[in-house]
Amino acid sequence: MRSYPLHNKKHWSSVFKKAAYPPSHLEFMQHINNISESMPLARKFITNSEPESWANALFRGKRWGVMNNNMAECWNNWVKPAHYLPIMCMVDRICVQIMNMMHQRHEITLAMVQELSPKKEKTLTSTYIESRNLIVHISCGWKFEVVDGDKSFAIDLNDWSCSCRAWEINMLPCKHACADIKSKSLSLYSFCDRYFHIDMYRQAYKGIINLIPTFDMNEDSIGEGSITNASDVRNQPGRRKTKRIPSQVETRVAKCGRYRKRGHNRRSCKEAIA
Repeated sequence: MRSYPLHNKKHWSSVFKKAAYPPSHLEFMQHINNISESMPLARKFITNSEPESWANALFRGKRWGVMNNNMAECWNNWVKPAHYLPIMCMVDRICVQIMNMMHQRHEITLAMVQELSPKKEKTLTSTYIESRNLIVHISCGWKFEVVDGDKSFAIDLNDWSCSCRAWEINMLPCKHACADIKSKSLSLYSFCDRYFHIDMYRQAYKGIINLIPTFDMNEDSIGEGSITNASDVRNQPGRRKTKRIPSQVETRVAKCGRYRKRGHNRRSCKEAIA
């Protein structure tokens, strides 16, 4: 890749993103072929980069319809108060945060009586309500055709698949599948991924974080070889940076300083001045 100039780096970055997001293998190969036509050496580079680790179409696990870094952003915001502490104090602070969170959520799960986690239970209920007005035609056995307005969708309950692909992505029955499952007088919960069931939800917060054994020990009782001194590194002059470096996945959206609307800034605002 170094054989090509970097003046159009942003363009090729956007092209690679288009290849990473498509859910089907056919769409992925179309984007890769377009790249290879303009950059012949790129095909070998893509093959060696293990595309199953970054391409949605080649991902070997289950796709959940999500491709972003929101979990990392939630974590960074949650532990933000501990960022300005020394390293040892920061680790202790985060450990206590996790310990309290695990205990609180474990207590909450003991009072839950639903089949699924609260958010997924709500999603499944609303999906089932939407399925009541759909028309179901039985093809054969566990295969159905569901009429939704002017469109029809094929569902196979054996493979947990629907032509709308919402079931495959979200791992919860879509409204078309819900109509078929209820026509067979079956339980919707039997066709939900096991990771959404309340038993798995309880298992996630069942673990215990033990306290540090040397937390309340005197310094005299700790061996000399067990003490790790701070490194002799001087801080750089100037004020410490408080803003983190954004990742490449993030995209900045302009916000108008006059009307607080997104998509443009104050200089390019075309709204009438009140």
